[in-house]
Amino acid sequence: MILISQTKQTNSTVHQNVTYSKKELLGILIAASFATFLTPFFGAVLNIAIPTISMSFAVPPDMLAMLTTIYLLSSVIFLVPAARLADIYGLLRVFTIGLIIGAIGTLLAPFSPSIEALLICQIVIGIGFSCVIGNAISLLSTTFPPEKRGFAIGIAIACVYLGLMVGPLLGGVLTSKFGWWSVYPFVCAICVCTIVIAQLSVRREITLTPDEPFEWKGAVLYCFIIFSLLYGLVRLPAAIGIFLLIVGGVLLILLIKIGRQAEHPIFETQLFQENRAFTLGNIVTAINYGATYAVSFFMSLYLQVIGLLTPTEAGFVMISLPLVQMIFSPVAGRLSDSISARLLMTAGMAVTTLGMLLLVFIDGQYDQMWVILTLGFLGLGIAFFGVPNVNLVLSSVPRKHNGSANSINATMRQIGMVVSMALATSFITISFGGTGELYANHQALISAMHLTFGCGTALCFIGTAVSWFAKRED
Repeated sequence: MILISQTKQTNSTVHQNVTYSKKELLGILIAASFATFLTPFFGAVLNIAIPTISMSFAVPPDMLAMLTTIYLLSSVIFLVPAARLADIYGLLRVFTIGLIIGAIGTLLAPFSPSIEALLICQIVIGIGFSCVIGNAISLLSTTFPPEKRGFAIGIAIACVYLGLMVGPLLGGVLTSKFGWWSVYPFVCAICVCTIVIAQLSVRREITLTPDEPFEWKGAVLYCFIIFSLLYGLVRLPAAIGIFLLIVGGVLLILLIKIGRQAEHPIFETQLFQENRAFTLGNIVTAINYGATYAVSFFMSLYLQVIGLLTPTEAGFVMISLPLVQMIFSPVAGRLSDSISARLLMTAGMAVTTLGMLLLVFIDGQYDQMWVILTLGFLGLGIAFFGVPNVNLVLSSVPRKHNGSANSINATMRQIGMVVSMALATSFITISFGGTGELYANHQALISAMHLTFGCGTALCFIGTAVSWFAKRED
């Protein structure tokens, strides 16, 4: 049994002492684990289904890339405001609302009459899951006692890799047997189960800063800045893309100035001030995901378009990446307790750099063993980067700022994912010329892959150098 009490404050909701039994803690852990499983799982099953979606709607390849990009973009835009709303109005409330929104999006997606309607559903799902991504871990950190908190968070993080591993397999089976639409009801069912378990387990609302106001103006400005910067990157090299990047950059400077003066800023910019480890740790997080996230998207296309594998067969090949991550992440976590997180992070980025370089040599002659080994090697590098990176970022700030640090780090991951898909979208547009049939132009697909993986290799090389200098200042 644990006892959680919150002090009564002026104009705040009064919270009675709440005693959580082992059964209720187990329910909270299951709900949070389902939530951390959900978002990577959805991304993985979507990547497997994309070639089948292309045949259903007969759309150009760049529009297919937008299915993943628009989902990630909508989720990252609202992630920080959602975390702030949860602190003020309640973790469980915002967590549940996000799952409901996500469930609605996945319920409507199979009935999409066009690719545009499916894109709208992807936006809805992204908005909903933005309320889930950061708040799942916060739910654990606020309910579990300190001596059990690390174990609980470790289980939840392990479910991230489980989602990445199960996604290609189950997505391939569902797509092969029933069609692309079938992945959405399965995700909807997970949303509903998570809602029920969370509501039954958390008996009192959890508000961390109930007396603090929500800075709506700052939130709107923040969302517009993120949209301008990331969507601008997606639209490059078009003029509208350049314009949005310039506008976003100017407004970002304004937001930083406002944030320094605001009493309760929407984005905790002060955590970056005079904290080299935190700043560089988050920068390299974005670099790592920006370099590697599009690999799964392209490999799903490559395996099914050029390798001529079924969605199920492609899923089995693609699990080599998350499987190695899941196996070696706990090893990296244990090593980071005794070896410098900076050194492990740097070594992980170096291995990831080599893995991305190996992907550049994949060509139109499909070699399944080479693909499996290369993906596994890349997974090894990502595993030895990921856990030490989170360890370094969270340990570089006072414990009272761990919630904000976690949401910022999650935002950097999502930003990296969008950057990766933006690069993929741009290179697909360049290689295919904005039109063309995916299955009829193998060379264009290979060209887009090589350009994206080449940029990923360069980013990883930069990330290796940044990791080396991300030394914690005690």
